[in-house]
Amino acid sequence: MFETRITKMFGIKYPILLGGLYWLGRAELVAAVANAGGLGFITAATFDTPEAVRAEIRKARDLTDKPIGLNINLFPSMRPQPVEEWVQVAVEEKVPVVETPAAAPRPSLLPCTPAG
Repeated sequence: MFETRITKMFGIKYPILLGGLYWLGRAELVAAVANAGGLGFITAATFDTPEAVRAEIRKARDLTDKPIGLNINLFPSMRPQPVEEWVQVAVEEKVPVVETPAAAPRPSLLPCTPAG
């Protein structure tokens, strides 16, 4: 077993992370990375609605029983980003890992207290 802080923290076999990739961070790729022992992130901004993000999370879970993550980009965008709704979906779907590129999450985006 290959053990690092990353593998222990995320419950994965290898310290390999597939960060959010706009248009590519979809269920099939994320599940393939998870099944290979890494951790992949679905890219929320790829989808038009929070419900589409929820459907993609569920699709990934149909393809793997390993941990998956959600990428919620906080970078300013030309189109409105439903960041708060994405966070709510992540909480409701119990996504264990959320990455927030471009900025640290503001307290209003933290609907629950992290464990540990």
